[in-house]
Amino acid sequence: MRDAAVTRRIGFTLEDPGDYFAFPLVALDGVLRARKVPYRANYSALRAFERARPGFFTLADLRQNRPQPNYVLHETAHAVAFHELMGRPKDVGAALGAPQNLIRVVLGEAYAMTTEYFAACAVSGLLHDWFFSINSYRHRTPAKKRVGELMSELGEPLLVWLVLCGFLANNFFIERFSQRTLDRALELSPIAVPRISPLKRKALCRAVSELMVMSPEFREDTARLFFAMHGYSRDIRRVLSAEPLSLIAAENALEKPLRALVQLLAAE
Repeated sequence: MRDAAVTRRIGFTLEDPGDYFAFPLVALDGVLRARKVPYRANYSALRAFERARPGFFTLADLRQNRPQPNYVLHETAHAVAFHELMGRPKDVGAALGAPQNLIRVVLGEAYAMTTEYFAACAVSGLLHDWFFSINSYRHRTPAKKRVGELMSELGEPLLVWLVLCGFLANNFFIERFSQRTLDRALELSPIAVPRISPLKRKALCRAVSELMVMSPEFREDTARLFFAMHGYSRDIRRVLSAEPLSLIAAENALEKPLRALVQLLAAE
C-alpha cells in the first residue's frame, strides 16, 4: 500500500495537516487535498523506550500507557482509493459531498477496512499482534483461517473483491453477506470468476459475514458525523439506504478503478 501511494505521488508527513491528530474523522478532506498521509513515529519511540532498559519491560507494562496510535495504513488506503475512484478533483470537499459520488466515498472506507483486514491476517506473534492492534481500527480477525483456505482455492483477487463487497455492504448497514449478495458480487466482479460449487458459496457467505462484524454504534455514529459534515442529512440510515452493489452496477466507469484496487491488495 505504501508503494501504491508513492507510485501515485501520495507522500507521507510527520506534520499535522488539517489538525488530523486532533480529530482524524474531520481531517480526511485535508489529507486527501494535501496528498500527504500523516503518521506518528511510534515504532522508533517504542525502540527508544526499550533501549532505556533492554529486556526489562514487557507488554504488560504498557497496558495503561502505550504509544499513540499510527493509522497510516488505513489513511494510505483511503488516499489510494480516492485517487483511483475520483482522480484529482479541484475541490476535494465538494467531491466528497456530491450525492453522485456517494458509492465512491463509501467504497473508500470499505477499501481501507479491507486493507486492514488482510494486514491483520498477516500478523504473526504476540508482539506483532500488539503493535498492529494499536495502529489499526481493526482489533480482531474473525474468519482468518477460513478466508485463507478459500483464497488458496479460489485465488487472492476474488477473495479481496468479496471481502471489499462485504465491508461495503456493512457500511450500508447490511449485517449479513447473503447468498443473494454473493451472487450479485460475483456478477459484478471486475476480475474473472471461476466456477464455484454451492458448498463453496455457502462457505463464502459464512466467512464474509463473520469478518464483517464490527460495532454498529461506532459505525453509525462515524458515518453520521462524516456525511453530515459534507451536507447530508442526520438521518444516516436514510442516506445509506440504497443497495450498494446496485449503485456499482449503475456506473460502468467503476469497473477499471475497482479492478486496479483489487489487484493492489492481491499483489498482482
